[in-house]
Amino acid sequence: MTTWKERHDQAVEDQKKAQTAYQLATAARAQALLDGVAELGTQAEVARALGIERSSVNQAIKAHQKKAPKPA
Repeated sequence: MTTWKERHDQAVEDQKKAQTAYQLATAARAQALLDGVAELGTQAEVARALGIERSSVNQAIKAHQKKAPKPA
């Protein structure tokens, strides 16, 4: 049996792993959306192809670009 502290520490580690996985998936989604814009021409076309709102596409791309390192 594990102690409460060991369970807590494991939960913290699991949270860190989940957060990292979420961030990677979010970046991959945004990049895929950018690729879709390059292929289809507009965010609206990407949104139509995916059956989602254009604002969702825009927000995902903007958030990704905001976090991306700026070229020197």
